[in-house]
Amino acid sequence: MFSSLYSIDEDCCVKRVPKPNQKNPSHGDVEISGSCNGLILIRVHDDLFLWNPLTRCSKKVLGYEDLHDEDYYIVSGLCFDSLSNEYKVVMALSHLTPSYGGEFAVVGNFQSKTWTEVHFPYRFSSVNSGPVLNENLHWFASKKSSDHFLAPHEIVYFNPRMNKFKKLPMPQPKIGDGDILFGLGVLEGCLCMVRCCDEHSSHHVGIVEVLAMKEYGKQESWITMFILSNIPNINIYDELVPLCFAKNGEVLMKVAMDHIRAYNPIDNSQRKVRIPNKRNYLNAIVYEESLVTPPDNNWEEEELRGEATYVETWLSGSWRKIKKVRDHWKYGELSFIKEEHTESDSEELSM
Repeated sequence: MFSSLYSIDEDCCVKRVPKPNQKNPSHGDVEISGSCNGLILIRVHDDLFLWNPLTRCSKKVLGYEDLHDEDYYIVSGLCFDSLSNEYKVVMALSHLTPSYGGEFAVVGNFQSKTWTEVHFPYRFSSVNSGPVLNENLHWFASKKSSDHFLAPHEIVYFNPRMNKFKKLPMPQPKIGDGDILFGLGVLEGCLCMVRCCDEHSSHHVGIVEVLAMKEYGKQESWITMFILSNIPNINIYDELVPLCFAKNGEVLMKVAMDHIRAYNPIDNSQRKVRIPNKRNYLNAIVYEESLVTPPDNNWEEEELRGEATYVETWLSGSWRKIKKVRDHWKYGELSFIKEEHTESDSEELSM
């Protein structure tokens, strides 16, 4: 959730960004859920919107009733399939009471307005979001078979054309049997990862290494970009997400959910980027400005025709409009499809 929005450009200039228009602000806070092609996916209560911060155009694209339950831990991302010319949202949901709400990964299709459950053999509590590169959405997580809090991470990506998660080859581990990761990003057009260089027995982190995959998909192409050793107050369970290079050579990184820091990898200096009026929680996402228009999938028309679900009815704009919808309303659940996964899917994710 955010109370204010700011952008940071390559000159490290911080500017206030007007919030997206909310139809009914009293019904929910706004949360950033993903970014792709200059569009930002935002969640308002149970509903998802695509928003272009440059043109300030936003469109509702999907609704999902389980998002109403605040006991779900949710990791999400946005990706685009250029072959079918459609955007998709990917979500991993884990309930605080698994016996009640369960754990599952779903893909939302904006055109068909359907949700599909997909195979995801990882610990949901360990899932961390990452960037889109080559149309693939990247996350990192620990295998389900590991019950240790500091279990090594693996990088997986969601392929929007195949509607499947696949495993990305990792570099040789720095310590032991695998690496503890702090974040994924894209620097100089390459997927990069931040990994711990300290013994995992200590919760405090003193040194991290930033690596880049110079040839996408090739394990041998991982190289060290730089090492940071002057990191204040970072623990093994915190985030350290590379965002972008500034023009002066500094790399901007999101530190935990607290602040943005600019690191100089040449002299190992650092500084905190001041965000005006920042409260306790900070979220950061990378996007490139574009004139892309969010797709219009006729949610407004369906609401007025009485074809909306409870979620869309609840978030309709004016009271007059809500009355129109209620007068013609009929219940219809969102389509939900469960895909069967094969043994080959499991093999791809357990290489």
